[in-house]
Amino acid sequence: MALPDHCALCHQRAARQVCPDCAHAFDANRPDAPSRCRQCAVALPPLATLSDGAPLSGAEGATICRTSLPLVCGQCLRRRPAFDATLVLADYVAPLDTLMIRLKYHGALPFAREFGERLGDALATCGDDTALLVPVPLAPSRLASRGFNQAWELARVASRRAQLPASAHMLHRERTTAAQRGLSRDARRRNLRGAFVASDGVRGRRVVLVDDVMTTGATCDAAAAALKRAGATHVLAAVALRTPPTS
Repeated sequence: MALPDHCALCHQRAARQVCPDCAHAFDANRPDAPSRCRQCAVALPPLATLSDGAPLSGAEGATICRTSLPLVCGQCLRRRPAFDATLVLADYVAPLDTLMIRLKYHGALPFAREFGERLGDALATCGDDTALLVPVPLAPSRLASRGFNQAWELARVASRRAQLPASAHMLHRERTTAAQRGLSRDARRRNLRGAFVASDGVRGRRVVLVDDVMTTGATCDAAAAALKRAGATHVLAAVALRTPPTS
């Protein structure tokens, strides 16, 4: 793939899709990056910081919610999701949301490289060289209409970058579900109940579950539950963008 001539955000000449100046939109490059719930990576209020004030930042544009850190949001305290921790690059807000929309709905696959490389850089700092990257699968009808699975596009780029194995055959949609957009948290969870089935190939493995956007976490929760039923020992959700909390 040829290097881009211009930044997709500011349109200045650049060697990659997001220039160094615009890359400050990613958490690891922001001095004011929010602390995040280690479980679901939702941004926490400013008072929810570490005792020494250190941000939960990883390398090259990611916030890593490490399981040794005690910050957990109220929602996850009330009901722990099946995944063990979450890694995100930034919130799903301007200007990065426009890149994801162009990738997901307009087939702008070069943006998968931008997000995927940054996810891969973050995963490489985690110190786990045995994890298996598994994308959240699309329903066959959606895959046919879209022509690609954006989660797999991210996963395979991140896999090469972090030098970790990846497989698109370990997790499948058992049934087609209604679109999640506009549904409440509880409705999303009901909608996805029993939607995924995992292969026995994840038994005894640590899995990195890759997706493009996390909103309530219901999709990753259902997918992680299927992976653990199949014997996965640990599931890290690695998501490009996280929808911020509503006030």
